[in-house]
Formats: sequence, C-alpha cells, structure tokens
Amino acid sequence: MEMLIVIMIVGILFVAFRSSFEIKNKDILYGQSCIETIYGQVNNFLHAGLSSKSVSSWSTQIFPDTYNIIFSPDQQRIELQYEEQWSTHIYSSIEITGNTDISYCSSNKYTIQLTWDTYELYINKWLQENADLKFFYISGTNVTNTGANIFLQCDTQGTGCKTMARFESDTRTVSIKKQMCLTFTWAGECFEWDN
Repeated sequence: MEMLIVIMIVGILFVAFRSSFEIKNKDILYGQSCIETIYGQVNNFLHAGLSSKSVSSWSTQIFPDTYNIIFSPDQQRIELQYEEQWSTHIYSSIEITGNTDISYCSSNKYTIQLTWDTYELYINKWLQENADLKFFYISGTNVTNTGANIFLQCDTQGTGCKTMARFESDTRTVSIKKQMCLTFTWAGECFEWDN
C-alpha cells in the first residue's frame, strides 16, 4: 500500500513538472520562430540590396539608389527603407513587440524585445556618381565596423528575461549574422551560442 502511494505521488509530480517544462519550452520555441521570421525579412532585404534587386511599390518595380536597414531598440522596431532620387521611402516596418503580423512575437506570457545599439546600415548604389561614398557602411553606432542587437524574451509578469538571439551587422564580411542561444544560465544570459 505504501509503495502504491509513493508511486502515485511520484506520478503526479512527474505529470505536473513535465507539463510545466513543456509549456516553458514551447514559449522558447515560439520566441525563436518570431526571431527567425524577423531575420528572414531583414536578410531578404539585405540580399535585395547587395544584388541590386528591385523592390515593389504598389504595382511598379523600383531599383533604389540606397537600401537602408535601421535597428531601433528605443522604438522596438526594425525599419527597411530605400532611397530613390533623393527621397526616402519605408519599404517595411517590423514592429517587434505586439506585432500581429509576425506570429509568436508576443503572447499573454512573454514579449520579444530588441536591445543594444541603435544604428543604420546602408547599402549604397550611388558609387558610380560619388567615389567617396562607401558601398556598405554603418552609421550611428560607437563601433566602426560592426553593430549588434540582442533579442530578449521577457516574462509579462516582470519576473525576468532570457537572451534569445543576436544579430550582428558586419561591414567587413558584408553581412548580418544571426546567432540563436542554445542554453541559458540561471540568470537568463546566453551560455552557448549556435556558432
């Protein structure tokens, strides 16, 4: 009888902790899905700039002079802009927190937040007109060749945040690299990145 009671208690504890663990992992996977979607949009725009592809504006195809990617943690936004004939246009504005267009960026349990540097990344097509302009450069950051952002997944109850991913823009490799966190410390910092 005592053995049965012990087995029942262990079974109840196992079910309780397993469901809690599964929900926790599910939120992490959802957060990662949000970040992958954001990276896909940013990387596609970067690729369009590097390969001089057109962007769609209503029913016309435009070949911009400059492609700009603006990382703004203050506004929780990544803005994809292009310049054509000295006029700046917004191609897409990626709202990080609470954006219904991107699945899993927020829920009643967590929000994804953008932190670190505010900077602008330029892919410049005016080289044929001005040889002094750089082809691929960063503006508004304290670092000359790189700018970086961290994505956090924060509990809506204010109990803590986890470092989910980071984007690093690098002028030396002409790229935006994404790294996802594989394991966390007890404080929510990233312990291991997927290099």
